[in-house]
Amino acid sequence: MITNTLHIKNELGQLSLVTSFIEHEIETVGISNECSMQIRLALEEVVTNVILYAYPSQSGQDLSIDLAYKDGKLQITVIDTGIPFNPMEIEDPDLTLSVDKRPIGGLGIFIAKKLMNEVHYCRTDGKNILTMVKNVD
Repeated sequence: MITNTLHIKNELGQLSLVTSFIEHEIETVGISNECSMQIRLALEEVVTNVILYAYPSQSGQDLSIDLAYKDGKLQITVIDTGIPFNPMEIEDPDLTLSVDKRPIGGLGIFIAKKLMNEVHYCRTDGKNILTMVKNVD
């Protein structure tokens, strides 16, 4: 099993570290280009949401990204100690509505749920834990 962890602060400038981290890990595992693009997009959407919303008016807060690869499955876990938020309780956006009639929000987790094979959330010990799994073989 390959495992690795990235620790960042809740600052948009840290997204480049996330991109470098996931690209390096994907290259190490040898995942196809199409699959790796899906993984990167899902992870960037989730991490951006944590950075923007988990810590209202607080910068410099920690979040971590755990990555594990085993038996053809890539598991990515995003952990933060921000405000409790279960994105799985948010209804999927109605994509039949025009953009100007669609409510703001919910598209990032919708994208993650569509691109990944599994997405799970739990709140444990004051931490939001979002786990995404992608079958890569």
